[in-house]
Amino acid sequence: MKMKKSLIVISMFAVMLSLSGCDDNKEAAFEYDDSQIVLDTMSYFDQYADVSEDYAKYYIENGTEFEQSAVMGIRQAVDTDKVGQLQDYSGIISNAQATGAFSPESVDYEITNAEDSVSVTIINRAENRDVEITVKYVENPEYFMQYDRALQYYTDDTIQSVIEQNGLTLDYLLMMYGCSDIEELKKTLVDSDMEYAGLKPYKAEEMVVSAVYSKKELMASAGRNTIIGMGTVFIVLIFISFIISLFKFLPALLAPKPKLPQAKEEIKPQAPVTAPKAVAASNKNLMNDAELVAVITAAIYAASADMGGAVSKDRLVVRSIRRAKR
Repeated sequence: MKMKKSLIVISMFAVMLSLSGCDDNKEAAFEYDDSQIVLDTMSYFDQYADVSEDYAKYYIENGTEFEQSAVMGIRQAVDTDKVGQLQDYSGIISNAQATGAFSPESVDYEITNAEDSVSVTIINRAENRDVEITVKYVENPEYFMQYDRALQYYTDDTIQSVIEQNGLTLDYLLMMYGCSDIEELKKTLVDSDMEYAGLKPYKAEEMVVSAVYSKKELMASAGRNTIIGMGTVFIVLIFISFIISLFKFLPALLAPKPKLPQAKEEIKPQAPVTAPKAVAASNKNLMNDAELVAVITAAIYAASADMGGAVSKDRLVVRSIRRAKR
């Protein structure tokens, strides 16, 4: 049982190693020569490293994606990162073109293969600090279309016609181009036409230019950014707390303002209304008014005498007097 577990662990470990090995050695998306693609990278960089302000503005506003990325990246390194004078590759490129020999080992470079692209990174020894230049290349369909057309053009009959028109021989052509047979000669002629047309099996898609900082500088920059970021957060929080503390004054500010008192008109005093005596006396006990009782008694007596039914004064007694409701 232990043996089986050990075999399983070893098998898993072997699979992991094989997978990691495959990742490190990915097949290139297209064929290329290390020396040539490194030279192309240096050439692209030199082409956009020293352009005038007018050309730089044109490339940024109207250029291709590659031209925009190249010019903006170089401007960033020079203006923001202050890298100083950039290393010029024109001498290396001219020497390679003149001698036909170039050793990429003389330049710090790295080539990374991806599924659909190849990235070449070189180090530019600028005045103040190194600059890392990475150019991403993708397959160029136009190259393969033109290559197929050229292959169809350079047939045995075409080559024989060229030999006859120029009074040459096949052996002379093979020797002149350093080829061993006619098939190799065809390929050499096609490659020559592609080079003359400026076509390669790959084309530059993007350039990334970045200044190289040491770990110490990166840590210091990260610390500054952290302090600035946290300081900004605390300042904003303090400001928000201050705003919230002012909310207690809002009710007083939003309360309606009292109306100003208007000027009072002079009110003329009116003469007091004298209530009728009967009304004034309504709150009094009318039975206590002897005069009123006598008057009422006499009136009743006179009224009874007029109707022929006289009432004796001794028998006429007024016991209560009430106000009549109207």
